[in-house]
Amino acid sequence: MQEGIDQKSRFSQHAVFRAGVTVLFILLVFAIFRYMSVPKSFGQYGYYRGDNVTEWVSMDLSYAPPGNTVCSKCHEQVAQATSQAEHNKLNCQSCHGPLMAHVRKPAESHPAVAGNAELCGTCHRELVGRTKEQIASVKVGEHSGGLDCTRCHDPHQPWSKIGGRQW
Repeated sequence: MQEGIDQKSRFSQHAVFRAGVTVLFILLVFAIFRYMSVPKSFGQYGYYRGDNVTEWVSMDLSYAPPGNTVCSKCHEQVAQATSQAEHNKLNCQSCHGPLMAHVRKPAESHPAVAGNAELCGTCHRELVGRTKEQIASVKVGEHSGGLDCTRCHDPHQPWSKIGGRQW
């Protein structure tokens, strides 16, 4: 009888040993995977990857230098018209998007702007607490009837196509 009990306990010890080895193997694989996949700079500034800032700084610029001086070198007439209009304080890239590719190769990159209510509505959508004297605002869905804003407004001189400022 004693021999049967020893055999059972030996079998049970082997099962526990195998389970322990399996758990240790899984933990070891997890530790190696984590070591290989987590960047070395992770945790440098808390729960943050420290090399992120360096990587962003080293990226190529996609925006032309700030201000409209670069644009006005080639687009003098548009710059002149805009300088007298309501949008004179806006940077060209506010509506046209990143233009560094256009600055580098003007013949190959032509910035296009969709004069749709989504883009124009970014600034001109009616907001509670903002008066029309601050920024001309409209009920975007009702104002144009679904037409592009540029159908009636020239973005460089917004009131020119409709006969002057109206509100």
